[in-house]
Amino acid sequence: MSTTIHNRPALSKLGALVAKREDFGVTEVNRGGLSRVFQSWKARRAIAAELYAMSDRDLDDIGVCRAEIPAILRAVR
Repeated sequence: MSTTIHNRPALSKLGALVAKREDFGVTEVNRGGLSRVFQSWKARRAIAAELYAMSDRDLDDIGVCRAEIPAILRAVR
């Protein structure tokens, strides 16, 4: 028996990731190839590592709170 959840807001972060992955797979792979997708993923991963390694005080200095990091990563292409 499988369960499908149709309410993406109820899934919070997971729902957003699933929605982005569907959109991402259809448009980016067809336009720029797998290499471009991989380079974009590596850039987001590097940004995430740097932001998560910063202290709360350093993040506050640049005007970002830790809870905003996933939204920032989704905005980076």
